Amino acid sequence: MRETKQYLKNFVGTNYEIGQKIGEWVKSDSKLIKQVLLPPDSYPKDKYQKIKTLLEEFCPGINDEIKGFSDTLTIEPHQVLFYAMTYLERGCSLMALLPSKTEDGHTLLARNYDFSDEMEEMCFAYTDIKGKYNYIGSTLNLFGRSDGMNECGLSVCKASNGLPVGNFEGGQKAGVTGFSFWIVVRSILENCKNIEEAIELVMQMPIAYNLSLMLADKSGKIAIMQCIDGHKEYKIADENIEEGFLSCTNHALLEKIKPYEKILIENSVIRNNHIIQTFSNEQIISENKIKELLSTPYPDGLCCHYYKDFFGTLRGAIFNTTKESVQVAFGAPDVNKWHTFKVEPLKERSIKVSLLDKKAPREFYRTI
Repeated sequence: MRETKQYLKNFVGTNYEIGQKIGEWVKSDSKLIKQVLLPPDSYPKDKYQKIKTLLEEFCPGINDEIKGFSDTLTIEPHQVLFYAMTYLERGCSLMALLPSKTEDGHTLLARNYDFSDEMEEMCFAYTDIKGKYNYIGSTLNLFGRSDGMNECGLSVCKASNGLPVGNFEGGQKAGVTGFSFWIVVRSILENCKNIEEAIELVMQMPIAYNLSLMLADKSGKIAIMQCIDGHKEYKIADENIEEGFLSCTNHALLEKIKPYEKILIENSVIRNNHIIQTFSNEQIISENKIKELLSTPYPDGLCCHYYKDFFGTLRGAIFNTTKESVQVAFGAPDVNKWHTFKVEPLKERSIKVSLLDKKAPREFYRTI
């Protein structure tokens, strides 16, 4: 067992002011500063201008945020790794339940997020940008988001479809040009108040990452959207669907997307089957039942400890859109406690997170 830190931060003000605050935080952490910067003049200027223009269209203000960050660190904005990681050129488990399926009649969205703590800043933040919806959620590459809930109760979580796509060693090359997922999630949280607006935005965005999004809002609706190589499909569910829930892990489920799938990993099928069986076997599902599912180690549940293999659970979360609250376990839920948050300023601090390193069994990445 080893320990790492989870940071709780508040980012309030104009985009530029928030960028300055992020810069002051990064300056104080020598390990973090090495993770987020590129050498001078290493990123092509033509690509830098393209991603700046594209970001301003779909996530306006973020360039000002990065400018505030770079001014604070006295570097050029194009040295910020976020630009190179976000503009792509050619493990997680998600579930959402309708009010009719939950114990208290609330709409719930839940997830386990699996990756490596060495490639994340481990920050959960409240963000209040002037002119945008306020929201809480997990940051990624400082300026992106991987999940969250905004002041309207709209919640969104993400999972990869197949192997992760990205400009990093071992990453799958993008099939089209466009955004990585962390801009998609952030843009939804800042600009959309319900599922319909989120779907409309996502269908317009150029997305190079192969992803699944699970969404829920205060109206009692839930939705899934999947994208592979720029091909997109979505499904919005309300009280008319008999099952009462949607689920997704790391493979294509929607019919129009399945033909574009390149790889199907067995553990993804096993994890999704666990969700389906758990929710189908009981007429009503409680939040404690969801926690049990998120906390049970694989192969009997969804929790994983394979951090060195980039498949360790960094957080489990349950978003209650009716109560507008989020329960989060930082690190694997079977060895870390749950915390409850609202969409409001956080008590800034760091939380000790226990990580139990295990070696993934050889058959874990077996393909079907």
